[in-house]
Amino acid sequence: MAKVRLERVYKRYGDNEVVTDVSLDIEDGDFVVLVGPSGCGKSTTLRMIAGLEALSAGNLYIGDQLVNSLSPRDRDVAMVFQSYALYPHMSVYENMCFGLKLRKMDKAEIDKRVRDAAQILELTDYLERKPKALSGGQRQRVAMGRAIVRQPAVFLFDEPLSNLDAKLRVQMRTEIAKLHQRLGTTTVYVTHDQVEAMTLAKHIVVMSDGIVQQMGAPLEVYRNPANTFVGGFIGSPAMNFYDVERLEGGRVKGQGFELNLPAHLVSALAGETAQRWKLGVRPEHMFESKDGTGIPMHIDVIEPLGADVFVLGESAGVNITARLEPDTQVKEGQDIWLGVETAMLHLFEAESGQSLMAKAGGA
Repeated sequence: MAKVRLERVYKRYGDNEVVTDVSLDIEDGDFVVLVGPSGCGKSTTLRMIAGLEALSAGNLYIGDQLVNSLSPRDRDVAMVFQSYALYPHMSVYENMCFGLKLRKMDKAEIDKRVRDAAQILELTDYLERKPKALSGGQRQRVAMGRAIVRQPAVFLFDEPLSNLDAKLRVQMRTEIAKLHQRLGTTTVYVTHDQVEAMTLAKHIVVMSDGIVQQMGAPLEVYRNPANTFVGGFIGSPAMNFYDVERLEGGRVKGQGFELNLPAHLVSALAGETAQRWKLGVRPEHMFESKDGTGIPMHIDVIEPLGADVFVLGESAGVNITARLEPDTQVKEGQDIWLGVETAMLHLFEAESGQSLMAKAGGA
């Protein structure tokens, strides 16, 4: 196992800068997920760690060794790709042991490693099969097994579940989590799926436009987003944002509503002069107000999901989503009032999008 450290890393393709000034400290045994929308630079960052892309600037360390100029095979990392990358003419056993044979490892040691990995991944009964005779989930486990047998210092996963159906993705998330608990190997995992990020990671790195927006434990990032991008990306459905004006007495005013702010936001606002802010409210922190107070909403669409009901529509000049109780009687086309859990409100600077609490040092 080993630490992974990126120091002011850049990646450019001509004049196009796809990774900008990324600095990360990934501790020995950590499970870090790089998450963000397509094109945010997360896969490029992973490929630089793997040695598949050269750094344009900065330094990259694995353990205490500077690896900028090392080839992928000399970095002691193993990568699991989105496409599985299995040899179709080889059996599961042959696919898993191929890299070890290239290293001219002892046959007995190869056999032991392959069978140990197969047992961990429940592939023992499939070792003689070809990839075409396996399901998508089984193929991905073979790809993971090929990485495990190398016993690397670092595992790298590049969107490994994106080709699987929804049920298999959930199952494989569980398998990957159990694998990390068992092996404890430093792991860097890339995904655009924030549910994967929240459920797998010890630490999340949220990226946008090649820049790290925030790094932290999943719940910390969810509860204290550093800016509007993180607030809108982490959480499902996304956070709602209202344009509001600051009032006296710890209140804010939006289109057709006024709200009291919680004490921690009032305190953080004490040194601020800006009058216009963005109020962030997560759908799960909203509820149907029965007394005609709160934030007005016109319902356009209702999405019943069993345990929850999501209502989508226009509220105070913006399109929002609110999560209501499953027994709600609201209807499409109806005008309702939404209450909010005041303690869960967020404020962001209107211009920069930076969180008031992050700016105040409270996030």
